[in-house]
Amino acid sequence: MLAHQVMANSCNSAVILRLRIMILSIGCALMCYSRLSTASPAHSERLICWQAIMKCQGEPECHYAYTQYQHACGPVINGSRKKCPSHCISSIIQLNLTVNGPALEDCECASDTLCKMTKRAIEPCMPRTSHMGCTEARKQCEKDPECSTAMRDYLYHCRKLFGGDRCSDDCRRVITNMRSIPKALQLDTCVCDGTERTICEYVKVSMKNFCFNDRYGGSGFSDTEDDLEDDYGEYEDEENDAWNLRAQRSSIVMSTVLTIFPLVIIR
Repeated sequence: MLAHQVMANSCNSAVILRLRIMILSIGCALMCYSRLSTASPAHSERLICWQAIMKCQGEPECHYAYTQYQHACGPVINGSRKKCPSHCISSIIQLNLTVNGPALEDCECASDTLCKMTKRAIEPCMPRTSHMGCTEARKQCEKDPECSTAMRDYLYHCRKLFGGDRCSDDCRRVITNMRSIPKALQLDTCVCDGTERTICEYVKVSMKNFCFNDRYGGSGFSDTEDDLEDDYGEYEDEENDAWNLRAQRSSIVMSTVLTIFPLVIIR
């Protein structure tokens, strides 16, 4: 009887020991998994570029903008053109305005050689860095009476520019005047940043394309669409779609600009 009790106790001890070892092992495994999970978010947030492309293809707006980007930036990507054309920059900005577009700029190529070559080729078309962000430049302009007045004139005379429509002679004169005002000049040389970045880039590119392109210098503006077709001669089939996209963005950009400059409008 005593021998049976001793054997039973030893069996129980062995079972308890095994349970403790099992629990300890599971605990260690869970701790390791927890540490791996908390250590990896930074990597999981950044997509591999083929994944970013697949997500973009699943979004109609991104898919359309990506197709435009491929056509507009094709000569730069394949190396036949070194300087970035204005319509390529515009297509990148339009791509960034979509939900899944920004991930294409921030994605990782991993071991994809073609992806790395494409990123290197398109790099000259990406936004440049500067000494001051446009958010700070705008705030400084709002505090300066002369700059604030010039900004109000800019919002009025250049309102068609915000939709990528046109740049009138009055708009050019206002911009030229702003470049003679120190605080306003900062708005011309600043780099787009923060929540206003995509809209800021869109307006800057529109100003460059329509106001100070060499083909417009000293000649005034013509309202006919034929004047704009030369810049997009290689993409005649997509011309109507491009103008429709500008029209859709016009009200969005204008309302955003008015929101960005509330102090200027009130004064």
